[in-house]
Amino acid sequence: MFILLLIILAAAGFVIQHLLGWLQIKNFTKHYIELRRKGKVAIGRRPAIFKSGTLVLLQLNGKNVIEEARFMQGVTVFSKFKPLDGLNGLKLNKITDQDIKKYNKLLIKAILDAQHTFNVVSNGGEIEKIPSPIMKAVKKVNKLIRNERGLKNGLHR
Repeated sequence: MFILLLIILAAAGFVIQHLLGWLQIKNFTKHYIELRRKGKVAIGRRPAIFKSGTLVLLQLNGKNVIEEARFMQGVTVFSKFKPLDGLNGLKLNKITDQDIKKYNKLLIKAILDAQHTFNVVSNGGEIEKIPSPIMKAVKKVNKLIRNERGLKNGLHR
């Protein structure tokens, strides 16, 4: 009986998480479409599990000057987009450390990712996928296991 209750609770949790995630994606889509109607949009991301995940949307005019900036930052699916002040009027590929020093570390990384992504796409390149935090953890565990096996078998790198 106890196991059945646990399975039901886990399934309910999964459904709730899925619905809340869907609402967050819907919020992202709404903001992205709003900005995209005004011009190009550069997207910067900094995924995380235990820290705040961060997403930045930078709306650019024809000269690649930021006209509007928004960000979403938080550890839960209840995070919403907010205006990001201080970047309007700056040319995206000319942003300096001085321009963004007032923001927190994760927001800075997301802004720099937007800049990098924009430069790669502008030059005809493809964006490399950022592994999710869970995949990063899995890769670290696999690396540790491989190193342990190598040491047990007498193999050294």
